Amino acid sequence: MNGPAFATEPSAPLRVIPPAPAQRAALGEQAPYVCIFPDDLALEAAALGAGLHARRSGEQLLTAGTGPHFLAFARGLSMRGDPLGAAIERAIRPVREWRVRGRLLPLDRPWVMGIVNLTGDSFSGDGVGADADAAVRRAAELRDAGAAIVDIGAESARADRPVADAEAEAALVAPVVAALVREGHLVSIDTYKPVVAAAAIEAGAAIVNDISGLTQGTGAAEAAARAGAGYVLNYSYSEPKRRPDAPPAYSDVVAETAAWMFDRVARLREAGLADDVVAIDPGIAFGKSHDEDLQVLRRLGEFAAVGQPLLIAHSRKNFIGSIAGNAPAERDLETHVATALAYAAGARIFRVHDAAGAVRALAMAAALTTAAAGAFAPDGESWPWRAGASATHMTVAGADKPAPPGQRW
Repeated sequence: MNGPAFATEPSAPLRVIPPAPAQRAALGEQAPYVCIFPDDLALEAAALGAGLHARRSGEQLLTAGTGPHFLAFARGLSMRGDPLGAAIERAIRPVREWRVRGRLLPLDRPWVMGIVNLTGDSFSGDGVGADADAAVRRAAELRDAGAAIVDIGAESARADRPVADAEAEAALVAPVVAALVREGHLVSIDTYKPVVAAAAIEAGAAIVNDISGLTQGTGAAEAAARAGAGYVLNYSYSEPKRRPDAPPAYSDVVAETAAWMFDRVARLREAGLADDVVAIDPGIAFGKSHDEDLQVLRRLGEFAAVGQPLLIAHSRKNFIGSIAGNAPAERDLETHVATALAYAAGARIFRVHDAAGAVRALAMAAALTTAAAGAFAPDGESWPWRAGASATHMTVAGADKPAPPGQRW
């Protein structure tokens, strides 16, 4: 599981806990971050010199302060040649736009990725099989429901299903991707196989969604790099379709998954992928128990430390069944609750089955957590009452004027 060390890695593990949405809304740039390092006298002195609060707790150094204070701290570390400085700066100033084959997706808003499975054995029972026409129809439904991205996959990630032949899989997905691109879709290919990734990219796919976590090398990532496509790095404890003999054991599943991400993002840089093309997915249902999946979602904000766009693929997964006791096809409501909370914690790309419900949940989540004060205020055209309106007037049936578009009364 542990990859090789890289010269660009920080000298100490980095954990960042970003401000809560309420703190950001009320305090803006003065909202406090918390960064946690192994206890280090030199780091403590540098942190205090940059105006941060710092104290020791056991073997940890806890630091707290505003984004500007942490940026000053980061600059001081960088001047000393410590890569931790660049890592802190990426955490405080993460990638703001996801670049996918020449298109920029700004991350100040949510993006819904709708799922189209070219299989008959999807865990949620919604696969369209090898029917290309059905896939095109399903993609159109997802776009009409508000999905901006369509994710095409032709092999179930279930460990109890066979591995598809790569050449046959490529031959299946390429014409479907080409048809969707002709229809104007922004297409993602869900594969860990370089042959399939290359075929889909040649057909016009803009994103490679790779569940392997580089456990099978960087071939799919390099195919994305050659085309300037976006790439999704998915946490994986083991190779795709292979369950480890013993359950994974974590001392802190969130901190260890984030450390894994730092390592793999460094490998992707070496493979030629720029930071702004790489999104990270913490791998719900990959190498974790349902309780550990919930820990990851509960502490999702800590993945901001990696500095990359954050994608969540949680839709209808079995951790929901452990909570609600329902079948996969009946888990959309719970999925949307998790979607809204994940947006508040920093996720911006959401791979889902029910695009329409996700769009509605995300609209409310964005309004409550990231919209600026006044974004939904009434204006001169929408304020409903006449100047000087009296109580007698207000008892008259009917509104003073028709409700305006947008309902901003």
